[in-house]
Amino acid sequence: MAQDNTPGVSREEQAKKLLGALPERWGRMDMMSRSALVEVGQVLHDAGLLAETNAALQPGWTSGLIVGSRRGSLASDLEYAETVKDGPGMASPHLFSYTLPNIALAEAAIQYQLTGPAFVLMSEQPFEDAVQEAVYWLSELQGGNTIMVAGALDVIPGPDGDAITAKFKLVQS
Repeated sequence: MAQDNTPGVSREEQAKKLLGALPERWGRMDMMSRSALVEVGQVLHDAGLLAETNAALQPGWTSGLIVGSRRGSLASDLEYAETVKDGPGMASPHLFSYTLPNIALAEAAIQYQLTGPAFVLMSEQPFEDAVQEAVYWLSELQGGNTIMVAGALDVIPGPDGDAITAKFKLVQS
């Protein structure tokens, strides 16, 4: 099970180590997306499911991604709201794309070529509920090489920086 906050190692360094280089979209990603990209990749890497050549899910596997969150995209929503204070013409189109909590999952799904279900559950028990939902989806999906990555993901804005929760695990039937 991967969990965030490797002491002394930035998300950027983790991504470079995992992927060989930063993805092209890294610079525009919010913290939730960066965290999802690194942590989902780490779970797949630890399970030996990433192709060595392109850091994507190995051929022949189908995987979905289910995340539980207490706050969804709140950090990006607040940041976006700040850009609107001086009028709608000042609203940031860059930030707007990250005001949906499932965008972080889309970034990870694109990178790792995950083609199964991907969605966010809003929950007070985000990790537990995401794992439970992953177990349900596995029972519904047909195929021997089907896995789900499930976990909790939250970015909590604070005066001393954002607090990040990113905890994922691989769920198999």
